[in-house]
Amino acid sequence: MKQAAPTEPSYPLADLCVLADLSVRTVRYYIQLGLVDRPIGETRGAYYTDRHLQQLLTIKKWTDAGLSLERVRELLETRDWTTEL
Repeated sequence: MKQAAPTEPSYPLADLCVLADLSVRTVRYYIQLGLVDRPIGETRGAYYTDRHLQQLLTIKKWTDAGLSLERVRELLETRDWTTEL
């Protein structure tokens, strides 16, 4: 049986990195730290959604403003992502 296509845009890691203007290594690091949700799926079939993109853009904005990753973590823990999209 064929799986239904995602209802929202989905991106492979390379495309997500271009959209967020971040390196693959940085995105993986943020995922490892728990600042960004893990991708949907595994290995080469994994994909990312607009939620992942919003998380990365928010982190980028805050780190560009001089916030530490620890402070970013604190802010992300209080953020309600369901109202962001």
